[in-house]
Amino acid sequence: MDEFQFDQGTQYDNTYILAAGKVKIYLMSAGGKAVALDIYEKGAFIGEQEALLDKPYSASVVNLTPVTVLRIPNEVFKIWLKEDQQFSQKLIANLAAQIYTLTNRTERYSLHSALDQTISYLIWATRRNQVVTRTNLLNEIDTSSRNLNRIIKQLRDLDVITVDKSQIVVTDLPQLITILRNEG
Repeated sequence: MDEFQFDQGTQYDNTYILAAGKVKIYLMSAGGKAVALDIYEKGAFIGEQEALLDKPYSASVVNLTPVTVLRIPNEVFKIWLKEDQQFSQKLIANLAAQIYTLTNRTERYSLHSALDQTISYLIWATRRNQVVTRTNLLNEIDTSSRNLNRIIKQLRDLDVITVDKSQIVVTDLPQLITILRNEG
């Protein structure tokens, strides 16, 4: 599926299980600022909380890659949960993981500057040999595109990163760690 999108505040009739691809879960402020809550991958439930509560979506959803989903009408989803204990346990584990992730993101967004968040993500991704792009960063930190560009320029001027096309590469990891320690 090339386009998979749901709007915060709108009620939908189905729950989804992501079989392939990635989606971004985000909040949109009245002023138009988006804050990423999480990136869901294969196995994630979408709309399950809202189905159980019979409420509109509490966040927006948009696919980052083409996705394959299993669409389950909400009433069928509720029956499935009642009748299949393994499925219910999978859902509980999924909800617990969501709460854990959101708690960590709330702490990071509330207590750390956009510079701290950017540096932390760059360190994390570098240690895992992951490719970093501006898009990755915007999905992971709570800031505007304009502010992220300022931060990237600042880090480039400090000679701790390079930018090659859309890829951001850490060139001085020890110095980047020092900057983070001095910021926090």
